[in-house]
Amino acid sequence: MNNFVKSFNTLFFGLIVTLFVLSLSISLPLFIRQFYYWHIDLYNIVEITGVSKENLIFSFNELMDSLMFFKPFSEGVFPFSEEGKSHFLDCQVLFVLDYVVLIISFVLLVIYLIALRKNKNLIYRPFNMSISVIMLFIPLLLIGALGTYALIDLNGAYAFFHKIFFPGKSNWVFDVYKDPIIKALPQEFFINCGILILGSYLTIYLSILIFNIKRKITLGGSKVYYAKGV
Repeated sequence: MNNFVKSFNTLFFGLIVTLFVLSLSISLPLFIRQFYYWHIDLYNIVEITGVSKENLIFSFNELMDSLMFFKPFSEGVFPFSEEGKSHFLDCQVLFVLDYVVLIISFVLLVIYLIALRKNKNLIYRPFNMSISVIMLFIPLLLIGALGTYALIDLNGAYAFFHKIFFPGKSNWVFDVYKDPIIKALPQEFFINCGILILGSYLTIYLSILIFNIKRKITLGGSKVYYAKGV
C-alpha cells in the first residue's frame, strides 16, 4: 500500500475518532434524561414554576420526544409561542446532526478496526493514536475557550454560542410570559450540560492519551529488548 493511501487512512482514522468522541459527548445530556430530573430538586424548579415535579418531568419528556423522535411538538403542560417553538425546532436540526455524525462515525470506526485486524498496513500504526490525540485536542481547545469565556462573561458567551449556531435569528431570546417553560430550564441546567459534555470529552481524551503514552513506552521497551537479542 503506497504512502499516500496510508497517510490518508491515518488522518481519516483520527478524524473518525474525533467525531465519534465529540458527538458521543454531546449526546449524553440529550439521552440521559435523569440528568434534568436531578436539577428539579437541586434548583427548586417546582417552586420557581409552580408546577409539580411530575408535570415538569412529563413536560420535559414531551419536549424531548418531539425533538428527538419527531413526535407532534409539545411542551407538556406549558403553553408556547411560535417563536419559542421555532427555536426548539432549530435545536432539533442540531440534535439530528449530532445523531447522524455519531452513527456514521461509529460505523466507520468499527469498519476501520475490523479492517485493521485483517490488514495491519492499512494505516501508519505507530502514529494512528498520536494523530487521534492531536485531532481530539482541537475540539477540546475550542470547548475550553468557550468555557473560559463563560466564566468571564456568561451572558456574552451564551449570546455568542447562539449567534454561531443560529445565525441571523433572535428566537432564542424567550419571553417568560409567552414561553413559561424557560423557567423550567434554568441557565444552570445548560451550564451543567456543558460541563457534562466537556467532562465526558476530557475523560475520553485523557484515557486515549494515557493509553497512547503507555503503548509507546511498551513499544520502546520491546525495541530495546529485541535489540539486545534476548
